[in-house]
Amino acid sequence: MLFYKKFEPLLYIDDGKYDTLVFTGGRGSMKTGHVCRGILLTMLRSKKRVAVFRETKVATEESLYIEFKELINAEFSDRGFEYSKNRIWHCYTGAELFFMGLQDKNQNARENLKGLAQIDILLIDEAQAVSSAVWDVLLKTIRKEGSVLIAIYNRIEDDLPVESALFLDYDNMSAPDKTYFVEVNYPELIHLGVLSEKFLSYAELVKKNKPEEYERDYLNKPKGANVAKVVKYWSKDNINEDIRYCDDLDIYWSLDFNVNPAMSTLAHFDGKKFFIFDELVLNNVITQDVVDEFIRRYPPENVKGVVQICGDASGKYRKTQSRYSDYAIIVNTLAKAGYHYNLNLRPFNPPILARINAFNKQVLTDAGERNVLVHPRCKWLIYNMKKLKFKEGTSLIDAPTPAQIEDDDDKLYLGHIFDAVSYMVEFFKPVVRE
Repeated sequence: MLFYKKFEPLLYIDDGKYDTLVFTGGRGSMKTGHVCRGILLTMLRSKKRVAVFRETKVATEESLYIEFKELINAEFSDRGFEYSKNRIWHCYTGAELFFMGLQDKNQNARENLKGLAQIDILLIDEAQAVSSAVWDVLLKTIRKEGSVLIAIYNRIEDDLPVESALFLDYDNMSAPDKTYFVEVNYPELIHLGVLSEKFLSYAELVKKNKPEEYERDYLNKPKGANVAKVVKYWSKDNINEDIRYCDDLDIYWSLDFNVNPAMSTLAHFDGKKFFIFDELVLNNVITQDVVDEFIRRYPPENVKGVVQICGDASGKYRKTQSRYSDYAIIVNTLAKAGYHYNLNLRPFNPPILARINAFNKQVLTDAGERNVLVHPRCKWLIYNMKKLKFKEGTSLIDAPTPAQIEDDDDKLYLGHIFDAVSYMVEFFKPVVRE
């Protein structure tokens, strides 16, 4: 049996050195085959309960069952393994392996994870498809003493829930202690002679005729993913933990009016750069609740500057549920509390693309400067910068559906806070014809 050096920890899954093994790479990286071999070797040595998991429910024959079955019939023949339609076991050690999946849009999907508490080895195939909500439940459930989590994924995007959930830093290829994280792509395996000529010739064909597809599928580099992103040039360079609230500077408070959630951003602005130091994200509230939270966090005795209010222009108009407009409620409350304030609003909201273009221009200017800087505490704003996308083939923002929100709670917070911050940036730094 041949094992590529980068996959060596799979030979010793149960030695306690790592509790998490993560492998990423494009087509032909052989990561799946190596993981399956490593698991079968472990089952040969001791009684282990192994679960192979995908978030999307698939027929057993479409999962890794075929890969395991072929290995048992070839490299592991006559080694005591038996299999049924959806289960594999070892006759002497008592080790067993079974397959799991979660139905799309299944309301009880996360509940199905609770049976994993006694699993010794959990293999997550196609981990790039697992949502943040499922990761949250999964990681709290499987941590039996001595258990090992193995994840295999392709980098279909620059930022994925699997990387956030497991604290993987892909740019620096670093991970927490007791986590083994490695990338393997097919070019580094060519010299071993394990890849077929058919595979190599087809890869070259794709490289020549569809270079973007080649980068994504074969080299694990999703360069094309930025095409659909609303904020195309966002990077970790836009995040700055040194940003502080300064009580002698104006607060630029930009709002988007929504009931669940109500989202707004708080920033300093020096005429060139926006320093976003906080966000207000509240569920199931009215405008009065929002301004009350602002006062709680930044009481008038701690605000020496002016509260520069900006945001959604439609907030000027009286709502059917109130005698007053949203902004009237805000300024009346601030005035009574003793704040100095100023309204910065257009007669009507600018086109969405005008806001998007203005915002992108400041995220990374033509001169290569980062003029939108955000403190790490602004969790939902950063989430939007990474996740917000256009609908395929359109210039419309792809808002999550109720079904998608039900499947992933985080998606409830997608969209509105970007509206809030982009109203501010477009008002003070619009794109104008030179």
